[in-house]
This record gives sequence, structure tokens and C-alpha cells, in this order.
Amino acid sequence: MAGTLWGADVEQLRTLAQQFSRTADLLQQQSTQLSSQINNNPAWKGQDASRFRSDWNSNHRALLQQTVSRLQQESKLLLKNADEQEKASTAGAGGSGGRPGLSVAVPSSAFVPWGPEWISNGDSPFRSGWDAYNGVLGLKTVPLGLRDITQFANVYGDEVADAPGKIWKKALWDAAERQDPLRGFFSGSPDLLSGKFGDFAQMTRGMDGAEIGKFAKFGLNSAGHALGVVGVGLDGLDTVNAIQEGETGDALRSGTKAVLGALSFAPPPIGVSCMVISGAWAAVELIPGARDAIDDTFDGLGNFFEDSAKNATDDVKNFFGW
Repeated sequence: MAGTLWGADVEQLRTLAQQFSRTADLLQQQSTQLSSQINNNPAWKGQDASRFRSDWNSNHRALLQQTVSRLQQESKLLLKNADEQEKASTAGAGGSGGRPGLSVAVPSSAFVPWGPEWISNGDSPFRSGWDAYNGVLGLKTVPLGLRDITQFANVYGDEVADAPGKIWKKALWDAAERQDPLRGFFSGSPDLLSGKFGDFAQMTRGMDGAEIGKFAKFGLNSAGHALGVVGVGLDGLDTVNAIQEGETGDALRSGTKAVLGALSFAPPPIGVSCMVISGAWAAVELIPGARDAIDDTFDGLGNFFEDSAKNATDDVKNFFGW
């Protein structure tokens, strides 16, 4: 019987290893530059400055260094896995000229998911690490999002009550953020962990009333944008694979995550609300047994929709006598 070869793609593993290594170098560079600006800025004085410098040197900088170290370790591990996969594939091909990086034969009638196994398999080390990263990020971003909503309500709640359309004005949300004295406390670690270095730089400079350029901020935030796109892409891939496999519940779960992730890029209040929901979801899944409970809930919804569609189809057939 004809078969389809499947396994890890060696070139993609090495590409990801390079991306991890470059990101680690970027984080290290940003950490060094920020440390110099924070610790050697004679214009920034007072209790707030001393408190933040202490927090940066004891917490934020350490978090960045840990992230750099983990990315470097994972880069080396990916390169090692790529070498092992290449050797196994070469041995399995037996010199027949098979495609490098694909070594496991499965029947052509079997379901073959899109993407290499380390991405498409939700239990792979990469996906498990990605879920853990998002869970930790969720623990930090949920309080930030709730704080932004509360701050907006405190500052502009009366105006919105009189003119509900003002809730959609991004300029008001930005103004409310700038008036929040606790903004730095809530946003520092999440900004660094999620790669939003532009937001972090703006927060630190904003203490002196300084502003960074819009394009400079966007560029510094590029790592954060990339991580967000990766998250939406992975959830979208899971949705496609679940639909192909006929798993309606899994498709609903992954599709909902993809939609929430995409909408997190939208302006407030939609963006901040979806950020809170996505972060809470990811954080809850860190609790033992919680992920299984969520999966069971979506499986139940999937079965309900499948049964409803089948019953509707049967009713139509009976009505027309088919």
C-alpha cells in the first residue's frame, strides 16, 4: 500500500534554532542598553527612580537573562534534534533519494496533519513549552488588562455614560494609561516577557515626561508582534487540523483561541478585553486538570453541534422524502 512519509523537517528545525538564537541576542542587547539607561541616567532622581532601579536590577533584568539562557538552550537542543533527524532519515531512506527530514511511513489513508510534528502535535516539547510560556504571560497580563479597564472607567466613566461612543476612542484609553500612577508596576514584566520593548521603553521614559517616536516604538515592539502572530498561527493550524480530523470540539476550542488572539491586536476596548480573556484562559490551563475540563466542555459543544446538524439534515430529508 502506498504510504506518505512524515516527521520533523530538518531545515525548519534549524531555522527555528536560528530564530531562537537571534532573539536571545536581541534580548541580551536590549537588556544591556536598558540597564545602562536606567542605572546611569543622572536626570532621573527621586524615590520612584530608586524604587524602579531596584526592581529592574533584582527582578526584570533577571527575568530577561533567564529568558536569554532558555532560548540559547532550546536553540542548541533544536540543532541537536535536527542532526539526529537528518541521520535517522538518511538511514531510513537507504540511499533511495527520499526527501530529507521525513522518515516515518504511515498509510496514505491515515490522517496526516499540516505542519511538522513538533508544531502540529500539541504534546510535543515545543508546544508544551509554548503553552507554559503563554500561561505565565497570562498571569502577568490579566492584572494589567483589568487595571487598564478600571483606570479608563475611573477617568472617563462619567463621560462614557453620557456619550457611550467615547468608549471606542483609543486616544482616551491612551490618556487614561498615562494618568495611571501604577501603570509601570503592572506593565513592566509583561512588556518584557511578551517582547514589547517599545512599550517598556515608553513607560520608563514617560516617568520623565519624555516620549519616544511612534516608529521607534513600533520597531522595538516587533518581537512582541511576531510572538502574537505565531500564537494566532499555531491556533489557526490546530483548527485546520482538527477540522480535517473531524474533531469538532477541538476545532471550536482552537478556533476560539485564534479569534481571541487576533482580536487582541484590535484597539480597546475589544483588544484589551480579548487580551484579558486569552491571558486568563492560558493561565487557567496551567492548573492540573483544568485543561482536560476545558477540552471536555468543547467536546460536549462539538457533539451538540454535530447532533443538531445531523438532526436538521434528517428532518430536511424526511420532509422532502429523500
